[in-house]
Amino acid sequence: MTQPSARLFSYQGKNRKGLSVQGILKAQNIHWARHQLRKKGIRIQSLKKHWAFPFIGNNKIKPKEIALFTQQLSLLLKVGIPIRKSFDILANSFSNSALKQIIHDLNNGIYSGDSLAKSLRNHPKYFSGVFCNMVEAGEESGTLTLILERLAHYQEQTELFKRRAKKALTYPIIVLIIALLVASIMLTQVIPSFAKTYSEFSTELPAFTLFVIDLSNSFSRLWPFILAGVLACYTSCAILIKRSIVFSKMMDRAVLKLPWLGALIKKVMLGRLTRTLAITITAGLPIVDALKSSASSIENSCYTDAIQRVREDVIGGLSLHRALGKQSIFPVTLEQMVDVGEESGSLTPILERAGQIYERDVELALDTIIPLIEPVMMITLGLLVGGLLLAMYLPVFQLGHIF
Repeated sequence: MTQPSARLFSYQGKNRKGLSVQGILKAQNIHWARHQLRKKGIRIQSLKKHWAFPFIGNNKIKPKEIALFTQQLSLLLKVGIPIRKSFDILANSFSNSALKQIIHDLNNGIYSGDSLAKSLRNHPKYFSGVFCNMVEAGEESGTLTLILERLAHYQEQTELFKRRAKKALTYPIIVLIIALLVASIMLTQVIPSFAKTYSEFSTELPAFTLFVIDLSNSFSRLWPFILAGVLACYTSCAILIKRSIVFSKMMDRAVLKLPWLGALIKKVMLGRLTRTLAITITAGLPIVDALKSSASSIENSCYTDAIQRVREDVIGGLSLHRALGKQSIFPVTLEQMVDVGEESGSLTPILERAGQIYERDVELALDTIIPLIEPVMMITLGLLVGGLLLAMYLPVFQLGHIF
């Protein structure tokens, strides 16, 4: 029998010292939530289902805010401020009400005797498995401050890359939307008026003009069905990617085979893998656990499955570089670098260096393509609109033949 999915409940009450506490608790139902609070020694004053409305208020927490929270927490702990006092300071330093609530919840979890990692795992939407595993390793090894610093740096680098990639994609998407809107208006409004005028002429129109008029007539009749088909395909693909493992893996394989973009995505995945491996091994996690955490940070199932097979081979006794060599998805250069790192006992620095190399290659590729996107898109838009206009004015240029 399947377990009901966990829900969020907001609570207010008094702890064992009589101090007011509040926060958000994850439980399967309100009775279980009440049991958990009583177990923590909290005298409940208010307990109700937590509702979060994404379009009302300030409920959304951005990744850069999580990175800033991590960085500031590491700084406060580094100067010797106790962790609960650090949470009080951080709660007052952020204006985002949702983030404030999470900080209060983390503070209450620490007060109730939970570790920081366990408290963080109550918020998987904002703190990934890699994040929680590294915090847990830091708590066990006494290097929590160092781990938080590395996590903050890792999050900053990840967000920087996402912003650069988003910047590269935003402009062409906007231009593409404008081009489609302009073309649609011309095909449904402008060209039919020209066609009506030209229908009064007895002379044959140029072939290009006839083609565009036929295209306009077809589009005017079929555009509702075209729009519905596009929306249906998009919705179907989105649902299948979420619900069908086979379809999701097929799409992941197809993306990696795309010209130029596929090679770029491969470098992004390899950079994330090597970076995550380096930071988790530095945190003190065994290589097997580091591989598991690294797999959870990769969004492409081709790499996730390959990392899982590498992990199984390592558990079976193979060295990391040999396990990587058995998977064709990993380049030979990475295998050789890992081999050198294992032989010399400097695996972490070499993994960090490999991550820097892959990230630098991605940055160079983006720096090359971004300046080219604007002129290419403008030329494409100009050719599209210019071609439609040329088709309509060709008969005007041939007035002597028409009359």
